[in-house]
Amino acid sequence: MKKPIIGFGIGVITLTVLALAAQHWLGTDAKERPAFAQLAHENNSADMSGSLTANRMPSPNQVAPAPVSGTDSPLLPLANTQVDAATSMANALKNGDPRSPVIIHDTVQEAASPEELANPKLYAQYEARQNMKLYKGYVAAADTEIPRLQQDIAKAKAMGLKPEQIAEGEEKLRRIQQMRDQLLSEHPEITR
Repeated sequence: MKKPIIGFGIGVITLTVLALAAQHWLGTDAKERPAFAQLAHENNSADMSGSLTANRMPSPNQVAPAPVSGTDSPLLPLANTQVDAATSMANALKNGDPRSPVIIHDTVQEAASPEELANPKLYAQYEARQNMKLYKGYVAAADTEIPRLQQDIAKAKAMGLKPEQIAEGEEKLRRIQQMRDQLLSEHPEITR
């Protein structure tokens, strides 16, 4: 019965000694602390709600400024901006990223009627109509894109681009033509 009490007593004494050592080490003057402890103490004691823009990007001819206490990382200077990351992310979620390309939805897909949803035969006809619209759209897009690709390949050859790059463009052109021809042969009702 005495062994668990002795083990518990040794644990309490060890924790007390460690706590006193940590208190003494953290309570010492900043000049006596090792550099990593100084930095940790500054980061922990600083008010983290301050602006992150205090750390500016140095110009190529300048030496990077000393780390400012209260920043997330003393090693990485931040870009010169007046908007913090949280605000930027919230704006991007709400309004989209202004650097992203615009998505143009030029056709609206018709929704299936309640009768089509209830009847498998009518729904199959609905799907067939949607597929025909898709095929017609592909053929129309291919008819406008093929001449453009042919011009680009001719320009690339005239400019002396690498044969691998020209072959890549020719392969793309071949596949588009092949798919267009396949759709026209399988579905003759598609008109150009």
